[in-house]
Amino acid sequence: MSRKWLIPYIFLKQEDKTFFKALKRLTGVEPGNLRLYKQAFTHNSSVNHKNAERYNNERLEFLGDAVIDLVVAEFVFKKFPGKGEGYLTEMRSKIVSREQLSNIAHKLSLEKFLNVNSAMRNARYINLYGIAGNALETFVGAFYLDHGFDVTRKFIIHKLIKPYIDLDNLESIHENYKSILIQWGQKNKKVVDFRLLEEIIDKGGKLFKMGVFIDDELIYEALHQTKKKAEQLASEKAILHLNLNITDYKLT
Repeated sequence: MSRKWLIPYIFLKQEDKTFFKALKRLTGVEPGNLRLYKQAFTHNSSVNHKNAERYNNERLEFLGDAVIDLVVAEFVFKKFPGKGEGYLTEMRSKIVSREQLSNIAHKLSLEKFLNVNSAMRNARYINLYGIAGNALETFVGAFYLDHGFDVTRKFIIHKLIKPYIDLDNLESIHENYKSILIQWGQKNKKVVDFRLLEEIIDKGGKLFKMGVFIDDELIYEALHQTKKKAEQLASEKAILHLNLNITDYKLT
């Protein structure tokens, strides 16, 4: 953990004092190393390419993603006693989905902390709402390094999950279309496969075109910023095409 301020608060620049206070309001605890949090909100678009891996937030995103997964896994395990592995896996996936994280980040106004290049702030080129979802993971990574697991666990549960996620509503929503399609394939002796068809690079970042194949035949394809979501979108189209009743495949 890094618990020492690089500079005592009284000697911080005004912009850093403002950042410090904003972080404290957001988390309920005083931040330690402000450099960690600045790195967490630094998108690779605003970093010199030579030093990108060292200074952008992608390493923190990797760490934050793992911490969120662990905390949410423990949370649903305790929240839903008696439920099976499939149910718990699905609930965890719903809570940590890109849509959920982006929505929480937006409600926390994380977009205002993002450090991206000026071109990317143009709404025509990029969706800062989606990038903020990634930034939530990087922020959690920085928070974990700053405060340790126990404090981070409390922050995730009491500041992210409970205020912003309706578990009763989430429990009733079935979103794992990929799992349904795979179960259908196993039941009907069909080979269901997902393949990356194309990676598209533009000023807004990277997009993935994923295809769903049944018995080696391309059925549907979908495009999204993450492979996982693109697979889900393609699976949903395939389920509609096959006229499947998704309640027959609900995980328990």
